Amino acid sequence: MTRVLDRRSVVRGAAGLMGGALLAACGAEPVRRTAPSPLPLANVEPWGANVFLDDEDEAWKRRHSLELLRDAGVRWVFQRIGWDAVESVGQGLFVNPQRRESSWDRFDEIVDRAVEQDISVVARIERSPQWARPGRDHPTAPPVDLDDFATFLGSLAEHYQDRVQHYQIWHEPNLAANWGGAAPDPAGYAELLRVAHDALKSIDDRLVVAAAQLAPTLENNPRAISDLAYLRQIYDHGAAETLDVQSAAAFGMQYSPSTPADPRVLNFRRVELLRNLMVEYGRSDAPIWLSAYGWNAAPPDLEVSQPVWRRVEEAQQAAWTIDGVRYGLREWPWIGVFGIWFFRQSFAALGPDQAAYYFRMVDPDFTPRPLYRAVQEAATGQSDL
Repeated sequence: MTRVLDRRSVVRGAAGLMGGALLAACGAEPVRRTAPSPLPLANVEPWGANVFLDDEDEAWKRRHSLELLRDAGVRWVFQRIGWDAVESVGQGLFVNPQRRESSWDRFDEIVDRAVEQDISVVARIERSPQWARPGRDHPTAPPVDLDDFATFLGSLAEHYQDRVQHYQIWHEPNLAANWGGAAPDPAGYAELLRVAHDALKSIDDRLVVAAAQLAPTLENNPRAISDLAYLRQIYDHGAAETLDVQSAAAFGMQYSPSTPADPRVLNFRRVELLRNLMVEYGRSDAPIWLSAYGWNAAPPDLEVSQPVWRRVEEAQQAAWTIDGVRYGLREWPWIGVFGIWFFRQSFAALGPDQAAYYFRMVDPDFTPRPLYRAVQEAATGQSDL
């Protein structure tokens, strides 16, 4: 399905969100931690969301997305910054040959607009440029020479000094699909994280380095390694010593937020098992941030009848997302940000015939879903009329 959108049609589509452009107090206190966490990096605003603003070709859509996130009380965005997008031509060459502009420009605009809206950016660093991975076809492959990655990260940290302070290193490396198609390599990722940590800290010791979220999976084969097994293996190779935050994915699947953790089950509270491993390896002082969090509300008649994330009704998705945040802030002194997966993607990137589409907070035309309204009420104590 193809839809052509201009600014006027999108604003009309968002009319339900804007209502009468009035906010009314709902009589509810915003959902926050009731007692301070002993961990400074857990004692933060909890509301976050994943965005894909670098995919947007129109600046007003990037700006409007951040305005809506601000209005919903979201104070963190998880935004990828692909190494292959910033330094694609060669080392030290920060140009976009297709657009004939600096490759920093689009990311600079995203970061600057986020700062204007009082939203902090967690930069998810992933994907190697072709020149840095000779002989490796896919951009999710790690670089051949880790010194090249360190040099890039140094340039990145210097460029965004005082604007970006939080960096997540890679994305779900326990999947072959996110490790260049090769079998997951815990030792290789642990070394990648160490190099990244040292490079970023050499620029500014205050920068926060987050280890990659791992894909929740029960598999153990050349295609995927269980998140629990992979975390233990990278910690065996020293990764626990080179992180400030452990990122994690928490998808509720078909289970409520209160469903207990079980190594044989994928659910929201599986993150408690990751936490146990952190404590075992002496990192009880580091928090967990959920860099991907939520429930999927795919319709029952979707051609993919059983999405990998399972499915719940849309009203249940909204309610359980809030219940999960309440549970975590009440029961987990080590939890930090809840990065909802996801705010919005364009029709070109993701359509209603795909199960992943039904994680969205707003439609591609910016029409709010029940999830957006529930987050807004929980995060701000208000909702749009």
